[in-house]
Amino acid sequence: MSLIHNENFKWFLVRDNFLSPKECDEQIQLFDESKKDVSNDCNVASSIIEDKELLNKLWNIIKLSNDLVYKFDISGIQNSWGKSYSVDSFKEDKHYHTDFAAGPDRLVDTTTKLTSVVFLNDDYWGGELEIWGDKIESQQGRIVIFPAFAAHKVSQFYDKDRYTMLTWIQGNTFK
Repeated sequence: MSLIHNENFKWFLVRDNFLSPKECDEQIQLFDESKKDVSNDCNVASSIIEDKELLNKLWNIIKLSNDLVYKFDISGIQNSWGKSYSVDSFKEDKHYHTDFAAGPDRLVDTTTKLTSVVFLNDDYWGGELEIWGDKIESQQGRIVIFPAFAAHKVSQFYDKDRYTMLTWIQGNTFK
């Protein structure tokens, strides 16, 4: 039996200017107006993204990235959230986590294939996304796409709240 190796695999992909500054500012305004669900762990306000045009734009770039690089069996967007992290209460995780094997008291979800993060602002200090120790700086409008099983965390940030859009892509379990 011959194994198929993916020569194009990368732990993450970065595309700048995925969203314009105006699009980012509009999303921040929408998230601020609809802050409802506040998590107890780090004061994260979340808002479901329902804009079909924006969801289609996310799906198209993630699907293209998957077709060219990851080649996972994907079927669509699982969840897409706008998140604002409060500078006053956010505490950097000491440990990496994945979106595939979620950790203690959370089920492993083998249908979660890809994660994407879009930075909506960059007017804070710190707050880099770390994937396997590689730091990806926040830049307004930048999208980062990576396998859900890639270990990642967010660095501590200061001065202002941090706004992102998080999207998870699903598909049949890995074979």
